[in-house]
Amino acid sequence: MNFSKKWLWRLVTVLTMVVIISGCTEKSGSKSSSGKSGDDENGLEHITLTMASVQGIEGFDYTAGDGLAKYYSDKFNYSLEVTALNWDNWNERLRIWINSGDMQDIAVYNYIHADAATYVDQGLIKEFPEDWKTRWPNVAAVYEKTTIGPKMEEVFGGTYFIPRARFLDNLPGDPLANHQSLYLRKDWAEAVGFPIKPSYTTSEIIEFGKLIKENDPGNVGNRLIPLAENTNHAVELFVARNSTYWNSFYQDKNGEYQWGGASEDTLKGLKLFQEAYNSGVLSPDFYTVQNEEHDQHFRITGHAGAVFTQAPTSNLQTVFNEFEDNIGDPYENMHMATVVGDDGHFHQRDLINFWGTIIFNPDISDDKFERYMDVLDYNATREGYIITNMGLPEEDWTYEGDDKIVSLYDEGKEGKPLAGTDGKYPSWGYLLGSTILFDDFAFDNPNTDERIREISKQLYADRTKLGTPETFPKVDWTIYTHDSPSMKRAQLDYVTEYANLVTASGDLEENWNNWVQSNMSLIQPVLDELNAK
Repeated sequence: MNFSKKWLWRLVTVLTMVVIISGCTEKSGSKSSSGKSGDDENGLEHITLTMASVQGIEGFDYTAGDGLAKYYSDKFNYSLEVTALNWDNWNERLRIWINSGDMQDIAVYNYIHADAATYVDQGLIKEFPEDWKTRWPNVAAVYEKTTIGPKMEEVFGGTYFIPRARFLDNLPGDPLANHQSLYLRKDWAEAVGFPIKPSYTTSEIIEFGKLIKENDPGNVGNRLIPLAENTNHAVELFVARNSTYWNSFYQDKNGEYQWGGASEDTLKGLKLFQEAYNSGVLSPDFYTVQNEEHDQHFRITGHAGAVFTQAPTSNLQTVFNEFEDNIGDPYENMHMATVVGDDGHFHQRDLINFWGTIIFNPDISDDKFERYMDVLDYNATREGYIITNMGLPEEDWTYEGDDKIVSLYDEGKEGKPLAGTDGKYPSWGYLLGSTILFDDFAFDNPNTDERIREISKQLYADRTKLGTPETFPKVDWTIYTHDSPSMKRAQLDYVTEYANLVTASGDLEENWNNWVQSNMSLIQPVLDELNAK
């Protein structure tokens, strides 16, 4: 972020808000669908917005529950009612609501192209007006940075999804690597003679787990978990880090499309997965862990030697703080690393510069749609962008000179973090309307220790360096946008399927071969379609 542009951003913000207020004032004479009346000082009539999303707090007052929520509800004269979803039910509950026509006014949707194409075809989500980019230019500028936004607009012949950009000014690589990293007990590793390195193969992680299990350097006893995982991250660690196309199709070196589930790389990852499970490196009931609870064994209870889990820069200060509060100095006792396949290369398909999309109920009223788009546009300006990351101006942060942002919030003095359920602003998150995720600003955020920011930058750089065009490819839009009845039928729950293979009795390779054959009736039609293209 080039902070010397502050005054330009301020001018853009002022001009944008003039447009917003002018546009909304024209509609202020009609009564809102919320049943409430009364314009604010800017001529905005009060409305009630309903939203469904992950990262919400069930029962929290997102209208006036804290100062940040009140800032937005006052500024845009709305009440916000949030239905909080969790990571386990996010996809399925939204799918049910969308298909039944019962979706809230707004939802944060985990984009899955096969489903998305159905929603568009059947008119289950709102198509944006043709002039939306002119009316909300700041949202449009972020939209262009996501790559997928313009691509899906081309595919669908209009705009139905607003992807939220992971990065705007601080894109760390192209293709883009994911956040997942290995957190490892450095003090335990040193105690058992395990090397501290910037990256590890999956076999090396299993070796570390076995050493921890045998020696118990932390004297944890029967509570010890050498490697704490849930099902999703266990599959990501062992299968995805060895098999680039573990849950997808791909074009081989001869130009033929193949199924990643049947690749030898996937079998290799499954064998490593089973080795970790059978040897006791993984908890025997890892597949029962809900949501992201597994990482608490590492940073709170201190029972785990390592965990492979999410590690976005924006959340690392919280992780380091919790580790320090419960275990010890994180800079001395914790190590973060990239995981590569046993071939020494980083495996992943291009993440694409987005996560989660904003969609609207097709029957949402114009005043509600426009008001929330106004919120999104404000938060895509410099002022809104900083507020969504640092809290309220002149209370939580200020400018020093013309181009430097200074934090005014002292977490130690306040006795609580700025954000989170126990923080000053429980409403913190993307529910107050943002198309730019925290990942971008996190590299510049003065509330995050500079040492942490440098660690995170190095992790992203290592992944780009350790990947090859074959193991870390850019997105294949032919596959990504392929939509057909066959493709819809071939949407497997790979995470559950792989966990079942690993924990099943009998020979793994034989079970895997049987699984491959049992799915070919679903897979082969898709391969035929792709190869025909």
